[in-house]
Amino acid sequence: MLFSTALNTFLIAGASLTLATPVWPHYSVENEHLEVLAMRKSMAVSPSAAFDVECLDRNARIVFHDQNAAELAICGGIGGSATKCAGAPETTVGRSGSAQFTLRATAPGATINVSKLRWEQCVRAARGVCPTGSMRATCRGGATSGDVAFTLDLPSAGSELR
Repeated sequence: MLFSTALNTFLIAGASLTLATPVWPHYSVENEHLEVLAMRKSMAVSPSAAFDVECLDRNARIVFHDQNAAELAICGGIGGSATKCAGAPETTVGRSGSAQFTLRATAPGATINVSKLRWEQCVRAARGVCPTGSMRATCRGGATSGDVAFTLDLPSAGSELR
């Protein structure tokens, strides 16, 4: 009888051990992150388009859609049929929601005439180094003489260029 009770207790304890499910940590990834990865994967990136890339605040919450809209808002707007920065500014700002791009020509007296394709390549190359948050970098070319330095930051934050 004692053996039978001990065997039942052992079997019940064993059964509860085998029926127990492991507790795994739960991770979630926002859909926006997956969309960003898919978009970046679909566009060829030239890593040499940007240099001196510096990640400023990796935790700054810049919405990807806002970044894209601000990217096309430089120079008064380079979206749609516009193919390059018009008006020959020395500096320009593109702002949308949680994102602000601030650009300046690096050579004295130079003006910004960056093409839409060069600008998009430059931003993608910089995002390859700093995938999240705010950043600072320099685009190779894009001005009447020399390069174009830029920052991407939150609009309320300072966006000084070096």
